[in-house]
Amino acid sequence: MNKEKDFWLIDSNSVGVIRFYKGDGNGDKSIDYMFIEEGIIMGIHGEKPPLMKTIKQMKIEDARLFWKKLLEEGWQKTSPKW
Repeated sequence: MNKEKDFWLIDSNSVGVIRFYKGDGNGDKSIDYMFIEEGIIMGIHGEKPPLMKTIKQMKIEDARLFWKKLLEEGWQKTSPKW
């Protein structure tokens, strides 16, 4: 997997995190994909790396819609603090 740049969201309760990063779609260079990993914050103040529980792959257009939906639901952009 080629990780060019990560984009992170955190939920309004500061418990859940979602990481978006670009992937090559299993070798298919004709379609670009984003990988989306979902996890939970570890430690009382989030000092430990999050525990990532799921990963899925989406076409970039679908990932953009998902990102927008999450922002509308109260998720916020964040940078990793671990």
